Amino acid sequence: MIKTKLSVAIAALGTIAATGVVAQDAVPGPAVEEVIVTGSRIARDPLSTTGPITIVDSEAIQRSGVGTIDELLNDLPSMGTTGINSNDNNGGQGLSFVDLRNLGSARTLVLVNGRRFVSSASGVSSAVDMNNIPVDMIDRIEVLTDGASAVYGSDAVAGVINVVMKDSFEGLRVNARTGATTEGGGENGEVSFTFGNEGARGNFIGNVTHSVRDEITYNDREWAGLFSSMSPNGNILTNYGNFAVGEDGVSLNPYAAYDIGQHMWLSGAMERTSVNLSGTYSLTDAVEAFGEFSYTNKTTNQQLAAQPMYSGNGFALNPEQHLPAEIQSELQAKWQEAYDAWVAAGSDPEDSVNPFPGDSWVAGFNDFRVRPVDGGTRDYEQTTDTFRVAGGLRGDLANGWSWDTFASYGRNEGENSTSNSYNKTRLDEIFSGEAGLDYQFAGGMSPEIIEYFKYDDLEDNEYELVNLGASLSGDIESIQFQGGALGFATGIEYREESGEFNPSPETQSGETFGNQQDATGGEYDVAEVFAEFNLPILEGAKFAEELSADVAVRYSDFSTFGGQSTGKLGLVYAPIEDLRFRTSISTAFRAPGVYELFSGSAQSYEFLIDPCDTTASNTQGQGANCDMVNPGFAQAGNQVPTNIGGNEDLQPEEAKTFTAGVVWTPAFVEDLSITLDYFDIQVEDAITSPDLQRILDDCFRDGVASACQFVTRGAGNQIVKLEGAKMNIGQIDTRGIDMDVTKNFYFDAGQLALRAQATHLLEYMEYNEQSGTESDYVNYVGTTGGLYVDWRGLASAMWYGNDWEAGAEVQYLSDGESAYKPVDAMTYLNLKAGWDVNDAMRLSAGIDNVTDEEPEDTSGYGDWNSSYDFKGRYAWAGFSYQF
Repeated sequence: MIKTKLSVAIAALGTIAATGVVAQDAVPGPAVEEVIVTGSRIARDPLSTTGPITIVDSEAIQRSGVGTIDELLNDLPSMGTTGINSNDNNGGQGLSFVDLRNLGSARTLVLVNGRRFVSSASGVSSAVDMNNIPVDMIDRIEVLTDGASAVYGSDAVAGVINVVMKDSFEGLRVNARTGATTEGGGENGEVSFTFGNEGARGNFIGNVTHSVRDEITYNDREWAGLFSSMSPNGNILTNYGNFAVGEDGVSLNPYAAYDIGQHMWLSGAMERTSVNLSGTYSLTDAVEAFGEFSYTNKTTNQQLAAQPMYSGNGFALNPEQHLPAEIQSELQAKWQEAYDAWVAAGSDPEDSVNPFPGDSWVAGFNDFRVRPVDGGTRDYEQTTDTFRVAGGLRGDLANGWSWDTFASYGRNEGENSTSNSYNKTRLDEIFSGEAGLDYQFAGGMSPEIIEYFKYDDLEDNEYELVNLGASLSGDIESIQFQGGALGFATGIEYREESGEFNPSPETQSGETFGNQQDATGGEYDVAEVFAEFNLPILEGAKFAEELSADVAVRYSDFSTFGGQSTGKLGLVYAPIEDLRFRTSISTAFRAPGVYELFSGSAQSYEFLIDPCDTTASNTQGQGANCDMVNPGFAQAGNQVPTNIGGNEDLQPEEAKTFTAGVVWTPAFVEDLSITLDYFDIQVEDAITSPDLQRILDDCFRDGVASACQFVTRGAGNQIVKLEGAKMNIGQIDTRGIDMDVTKNFYFDAGQLALRAQATHLLEYMEYNEQSGTESDYVNYVGTTGGLYVDWRGLASAMWYGNDWEAGAEVQYLSDGESAYKPVDAMTYLNLKAGWDVNDAMRLSAGIDNVTDEEPEDTSGYGDWNSSYDFKGRYAWAGFSYQF
């Protein structure tokens, strides 16, 4: 069988990563052949890379008991947690993304076997759903925390995650895993069959996996609860008081928030089946053919309380027409009572500057808010099919050079449904009397009304990726340095990406109470050429055990915006064998994706303060340009309907990345390694939404006409539309330090492996050119997502006996500040153990979050950041048997 440098790479890195999660450049060990590592296409000593690489091997994955890759990777300190994960019941759509450096999943390039994987997210976004990669087929995961656009092209701004799949196997192995939480909910299980054969000229490996994960509801967790101003009977908000409608529908009670948590899930459910096949065959002693096939069918579900309805999202109730006479009479009495109290307090009814808010009960009426609980919960289901096939030829030339050609095709198709949606057009028919139904909603909606304007919302999406490439690498013997010949790699690639997203007709027309969304469709292609050089300047010299340089350049020609060049320069200097210094500086870019370029208008609900609001929530007071609203005007809720969408004039984001580090492996201490790396990333022309709060403030506080054109007010003077399409107006600067210490102790009875990793965030600043505002995120904890704490740490201790191992892992997230309150630090303790019963059978088990730590409410009103653990104490067990 042909043994190319790529195949040697897999074997050698597997040896280096034998202890689990390791820093590939920090683990001493026997000399290995030159190999290809993530971040370069030139074979070299794995200890001599210019950027830090963390490797998570199959053994570490097996010991972790996880069912999806993101569960494991998100524990690494270098990972950010702004990406969507399994905790995102509201809007997550069953997806799981990974995110390096908190720069967003779209700025982290995900590869499978060194090649791009098809984007697989609803709405045609540019991210890879990690649920589509089965855990049991993974040989290792390489995490490069360095800009790599010069090597891999667009998207490698924060770094690269390369998932290397197993490529050979002999026999049949059955894996089974199950887990459950002690508080209830979140039960899961998986069964996997791996099979293969190794022959004289080739090999074959296949895997079939089926997994199930159950939901976690609010009722499953004592700490979870959520209340809303929308109730089944209706709540009435006025300038003279807030009231709850009684069950009889004709009386008013004191206002009370409604417990919607009883209808909600915290985490969604998933069922997944995947099939993976791959193989190689040596056509000659110098040429090898390879092929890969994967297919994943995934169904995910989420549940929210019934659709809220209020004036801000289109529930345009006329109080004089649609409220019972009894309630109108009570509201008149409440208004009169409030007015008399205002006069008795010394106010002058003739004062035109400070009048009583509203000259009648109707003028002071703000909103009627209702939630049709009897119509059922909003049940979301997404069914996706992800297909990928890749193949090619590779080999060695007589002069020792290697070549590789490949072609891959990936396709993702999804169908999404939302049960118990409601149609605004049909609601208007009820309000107008056209439907011939009772249009009084106080006291709850009748079954006839609910059935008339309820429907199931259906949408679909698809995405395709075509990728072709060829590369050539080897040593240019005619150019010699003291340390050896000049290493060289070059190649060409071509890629086509296309996608479409088709919301339901109701969603496209704006008839739904959810977010309005136009259809999306578009495509682009890119042709690229790259070259890379490795200069082994010195080797084995006095005070220069190694001095080498890497230079990489890449040119990309996009059909959407034209050409883009990127480059990288890296240096490694080892004055002695035990000590290495490394640094790199690179330029990177991210091309705008199909969704960002071509999506039509979409509706979102953003947390904003209407400057015309007169309540205490508007801490700056009412703006000077709010004559269009009634006295005592109150914003309906804290979310403003916002139009977002694509922009075909978007240009690529550009980034500069600088890293500098040191690797120390002292010879006088056995198996000790210490690494320290500094990173500095600057993203310019970042694609982001305009500062929406600034638009509102410019219009209604300062009277800026150019800002007011983006704002539309509707019923009740509420903001019903705010334009906010994405623009190249952002800049992101982030800096930090990564630390990694490993130490192995050897005893007659076994081995003790210790490791501590940490990331210290020094800076994370976002600048919005449109508004001229800066946002400092260091130490910030987002209300529901986004975690920018000062310190993230992961420490582990594992004891390896002859046929068993046991250990503990501690994850640490330092304290921070949300927009509302301080948030305490969080520490999670995980225990795990494994036993090789015999050569064929292995048992494993573990307990995650042993102390059952609960997430902290980030707002004080029932919000939790999805970066924290929602499951609580979780026990799992696994079984493996190889025939």
